[in-house]
Formats: sequence, structure tokens, C-alpha cells
Amino acid sequence: MPTEAGPKPGAGKGFLNQGDSIQTVPAPSPLAPRWGEGNRRLSTFSRDEEHRRHTQQFSIGGFWRGSATFFLSTWLALFAAISVSAHTTGISYADVDIGQTQVDVRLQLNVRELRFAAALDENRDQQITPEELQSGFRRFAPDLLKQYRIGTDLEEGQGFLGSVSSRPVPGEVECRLSYRFRQPLNEVWVKATLHQLTNSGHWHLAQVRYDGHEEQRTFNLENPEARIDLWRGWSSYHKLGRRFLNLAWHNLMASPELAGFVAGLVLVRNAADGRFTAPLMFLLSQLIAFAAGARFGSVLPPGFAGAAMALSVVYVAAENVLLKEITHRGWIAALFGLIYGFAFAEFLQTAGLPPKGTLTALVCYQLGIVLVVAGLVTSTLLLVEGFKRLPRPRQAVVLTSLAFMALGLFQFVRKAS
Repeated sequence: MPTEAGPKPGAGKGFLNQGDSIQTVPAPSPLAPRWGEGNRRLSTFSRDEEHRRHTQQFSIGGFWRGSATFFLSTWLALFAAISVSAHTTGISYADVDIGQTQVDVRLQLNVRELRFAAALDENRDQQITPEELQSGFRRFAPDLLKQYRIGTDLEEGQGFLGSVSSRPVPGEVECRLSYRFRQPLNEVWVKATLHQLTNSGHWHLAQVRYDGHEEQRTFNLENPEARIDLWRGWSSYHKLGRRFLNLAWHNLMASPELAGFVAGLVLVRNAADGRFTAPLMFLLSQLIAFAAGARFGSVLPPGFAGAAMALSVVYVAAENVLLKEITHRGWIAALFGLIYGFAFAEFLQTAGLPPKGTLTALVCYQLGIVLVVAGLVTSTLLLVEGFKRLPRPRQAVVLTSLAFMALGLFQFVRKAS
């Protein structure tokens, strides 16, 4: 027999299930099925099943809300950690004024970053007064001057600590340092290793002023030293020229292709032009290409110059093996000289030209190339004279040319790979 439907709630009445909050149930619509009518599955829907359904929905929603809260908290914690770590690196500042025989430095430091900051608090009251800062900082002046040094190539400046004062910014101190020299200053080097007094991530920014010019220098653990050329006398240009002369020597010694090519040019007698025509045409053409490359940049594709230099050695050596006399060597030297000139310009651009004394640097670099070529030609001519005393001089020339050819092929394969 069909069971009688349960009691029907009246319009606007409320009922309370287990575990549910109190809420008002609206009156059913006349078109909606009432309790005990219509769909039999709805009429047998118990309150316990409805409660489990609501509880399951609440559990799923709570899981997603909890997951979102967890991920949000994780991102906030990660962001906070990144923010904190980003501020752990200390920064100090300095104004460096370079005079004729003295360098004055106005140094700004954060007291809390100093490793001897605790020793400045003499009465141990967790506060550093201006008086304690004055007296305590002077005790550590030798340590500070040891980590902030200024000198020249001839002498190192004698440092003194001047005034010490607190800055308006809380926790910062400003001290005045002076470095005196016996001779007039033409160049200065600054070595700032303040990370020894603070932490390994410390950065030091210096504004350098001299003769109406300003330069900025940055110091840290990886770059603790900087050099400033003042250009106050001929000695600065002399040192600059010597530096680029040595640079040309090191670049050419690091490229054995030049030695093989120049030696190959004069190893076999040039019947039409003589022995010195080819080296001279090589120097002239490389000078033209060098000037164009230094002014406008190299026009050769990347890696082309190195491969062409290696093949130049192979070509000249092959001619020396196959021919006893050469009649067109001057034009070959001029053609390859253009490639060498652009390569030399790339070497110079990699090293960097100074803001002042650019002409001196270019001239001295070319002077180094001329001296190296002259030395190679002289050495090769002496070698050829020695070959003439051998029973089979031609065989000695062939063997030497084969050695140059092997060198060129080896360099070509190494640079092509």
C-alpha cells in the first residue's frame, strides 16, 4: 500500500536539519511539485540524504578554498623571501676628488653593515651615539684605510682619516679620507675591498672628479680595482702607447697565421718585384683596412677573417712548394693584407679604445704590427741564407713550406669548427 506522505511545511515556515544553519525556506511555487506529489524519487528524498549532499558540497568547496589559500600564502611567502634577499646586498657611496698631489674621499657607509658595528656601542645600550661613533670609528681607521687604497704606478698614497659624522639618514655615517702623494698625479688606481668589512655582496659606487671631468666607477668582490688616466702630461700618453704596443705584440703572437704568411712571402725569391715589395704592399693594404675597420667597423662576416688568414698561409705555402720563382706575390700580399687589416681592427675593438689618446693608441698598435712584420722578414731572410749553405736548399724550402701549410690547415680546421 502506498505510504502517506510526510507533513508539508507551510508557506513561509522554516525547518532545521542536523548540522545546517538556520535559514528561511520560501513558499513553494504552485507549479513546482509539492512534497509527496509528482516525481516519486523526490518524494522519497530523506532529510539525511539531503544533509549528506549539502555536506559533500561544502567539503568540496572547502577543499578548493583551502587550496587557493595555501597557494596564495606560498606565493606571498616566496615574494617576501625574494624581497628580503634583494635587500641583503649593501651599497656604499663615495665622492673622489683628485688634485695635483692629493686625493680626497667623502665616504658614506651604513653602520649596521659594518662587522665592527657592535664594538662601536661602548656602553652596550644597543644605541650608538655620535660621540661613540666619533671615538670608535677612529679606532678602526687602520682597517678602513687598508680596505680603501689609492695609489699610482710609482707610489701608494698615505691615507688619513679626517672627520667622522652621522648623516641625516638613520644608521649612516660619513667619513672624510685623504691620500697624499710626493709626486704630481698623472694616473691613479683605486682599490676598494669594503666587502671585507661588510659582506661578500657589498657594492661600492664612486663618483670620480678631476680637472672638470667626472667618471663613475663600481667596485665589488669580482671587480675590486679601477684605473683612472688623468692625461695631465706626456707620461700618460707614453704609458698608453706602450700598452697598445704590447697589445699588438700579444695579439700577433696569439695568431701564428701572420708569422706563417709573412715568412712564406719571402721564403721563395720574387723574380719580378724583389723580396721586400710583397711585405711592403702587405703593410700598406692592411693599414688601409685597419683604418677603415677602426673607424667604421669590420665589413667582414663573423669568423671569415680567421678562416681567410689560415687559408692565406696554405695558399702561399702551396705556391712555394710548386713554384721556384714567383712573379705576382705583391698583389697576393695586398689582397690578403686587407683581410689582415680588418682582423687587426677587430682585435683592437675587442680591447677597447681609450676616451682620450685614441690617435696615440692607433699609431702605437700599428707600430707594433710593423715591428713584428719587420722582425719576421729579417728572420726569414736569415733562414733562407742558411738554406743556401745546405746541399739541397730547395728541399729545405719545400719542407719548411709544408710545415707552414700544415699550420694553416690546422688553424683553418680549428676555427671552422
